[in-house]
Amino acid sequence: PEGSEFGDEKYCTALTELLMSQDEDEVYAQGQKTGRFVSHAGTYRSDIMVKFLAAVDEALDPNPPPHFTVRVKGDPKELPILAAKKIENRARRWMISAEWLAQEENKKYDSPSYILDNGRTWGDPKDPEEMMAGQK
Repeated sequence: PEGSEFGDEKYCTALTELLMSQDEDEVYAQGQKTGRFVSHAGTYRSDIMVKFLAAVDEALDPNPPPHFTVRVKGDPKELPILAAKKIENRARRWMISAEWLAQEENKKYDSPSYILDNGRTWGDPKDPEEMMAGQK
C-alpha cells in the first residue's frame, strides 16, 4: 500500500494467487451459508508476510468491484506451500517462517520448486530468475 513501509516493490512478489489465504463458506450453526467467506492463512507465513498482508487488507481498493463477497479472518491453518511452474508464482524466503520450515515434516518444501531466494531487492547477489536461468 502506498505510503506504508510495504510500499516498496520488493513486496509485490507476495501478491500471487498461490500464496493467498484459503477461503471457505461461513455457515450458521444450522448449516446455512451466511454469504461470507472465512479466510484461513497458512501457518507457514513469516511475521513480515503476515504484517504485509494485514497492511494490504487494511488499504482501500482504488477500483472496488461492483459486487464482492465479504471475507472474515479465520484461524490460521496448516496448509502446504504449493509448487509452481512459473517463477513469479513461487514463494520467496522472506515469506516463509524459518521455524515452520525447520520442522521435519516441512523440510520437503525447502526446494526451488516451492521457495526461491529473495532476490537483489532484498540484498541477495542475484534474482531468482537469474539463478534459475543458470541451472538450465
